Amino acid sequence: MEGESLCRTCRHAHIQRGYRQTEEVIFCGYGIMRAVRFKVAECTDFLDKTVPTRYEMNQMAYLINVEPARKRSGFVNTVGFTAQLAEGEDEEDEDEFDSIANE
Repeated sequence: MEGESLCRTCRHAHIQRGYRQTEEVIFCGYGIMRAVRFKVAECTDFLDKTVPTRYEMNQMAYLINVEPARKRSGFVNTVGFTAQLAEGEDEEDEDEFDSIANE
């Protein structure tokens, strides 16, 4: 079986080509730089250079800051809660008084 070497699309490969088809040297840069003397069909350290890495994807990403749709959950401070209740009751009393006075 003949086919293209896996090294052609690997990020770790360093490929030197001459003018003739036979003038080609491939070096594997994973770990120690070493010469690859045959066409590679499978490699455990293959990293496809045609697909962006996670880091590259993060660099390309457009960050969108979105405000949370929900209010914070949890207990309300009792001091603030009683103050809000007292203000609300005063407004209701004033509204009732105004409606009775206008009749």
